[in-house]
Amino acid sequence: MIKRISAKMQRLELQKSQKLEKINQIKAEVKEIDIRIKKLDAYKKEFEKLENDIAEILKG
Repeated sequence: MIKRISAKMQRLELQKSQKLEKINQIKAEVKEIDIRIKKLDAYKKEFEKLENDIAEILKG
């Protein structure tokens, strides 16, 4: 009986470590996506500023 419990515990520990590894992988992917979003947002703001500057120049 103790062997069965120990075997079950080992399987659960393996599942746990696999899930933790998957969580870390997903966190890394989310971090990468977040970095890309921030870069794109900075580009968007820069282009909006340029558009506004061009509009002001063309008005004046």
